[in-house]
Amino acid sequence: MQLSELEIYFIIFSCIVLFVSFSFFGLYLYNRNIKNIKESIIEKQLMKTQFQQELLQTQLEIQEQTLKTISEEIHDNVGQVLSLAKLNLNTFENNTQKKLDDTKELISKAINDLRDLSRSMHGDRIAELGLQQSLTDELQILHNSGEFETHFNITGDSYKLPPQKEMVIFRIVQEALNNAIKHAKAKNIRLHINYQPNLFTLTVQDDGAGFDIVAMQNKNGIGLKSMQNRANLIGATCTLQSSINNGTIITIELPAINLLNTANA
Repeated sequence: MQLSELEIYFIIFSCIVLFVSFSFFGLYLYNRNIKNIKESIIEKQLMKTQFQQELLQTQLEIQEQTLKTISEEIHDNVGQVLSLAKLNLNTFENNTQKKLDDTKELISKAINDLRDLSRSMHGDRIAELGLQQSLTDELQILHNSGEFETHFNITGDSYKLPPQKEMVIFRIVQEALNNAIKHAKAKNIRLHINYQPNLFTLTVQDDGAGFDIVAMQNKNGIGLKSMQNRANLIGATCTLQSSINNGTIITIELPAINLLNTANA
């Protein structure tokens, strides 16, 4: 059976229409895929930029807080110790040997305190010393003030985190310590790091006044939201437990998937 000329034209026309339709459909899918890729690239770039800006802000805040701590420590602690040493030197006539021994002890304390402070002034100390030693130094400064009892407990086999993550975690802890001292009026402060292969956990606990979490979050107070936002930025979580007159526990958890690489970096 032979096809008529009209039928042949119809088949050819139909094939052309199908070919053009498939071509346009393929071009649509291609363009949509390109658009999705571009949007994904832009989104990742924005996240990277946000991370870098937050990291820079964290560095500046750490420096500001460190300088403030150094200023207070020199004024309230080292200055007082040296004043006592000077007083002893001015009254050597009575009980000379005992005053000499006391003066040596006071000067030794001032030297040790200044050594701790000088280590804190180093701009890259977190990257160089690591999170663990940086936190130890931070607690030592608090302990040297004579107003706080500090404890640092470590469990598990320790490992280093990427420097950016350690810097952000250090700043969160710094904020938590600042809250415990100034707002909660705590006297005992405990830090605990638990190194697990699949999870890094850091806990800051104080025996201060505590607070109503819901009421405080509604007021957006004492940097709680800031700590949680910083934790989210590096793929971690920051949770708080507190109640009035029962102190506060702040827990930072970094899952294994986020231990080595930062998606935003």
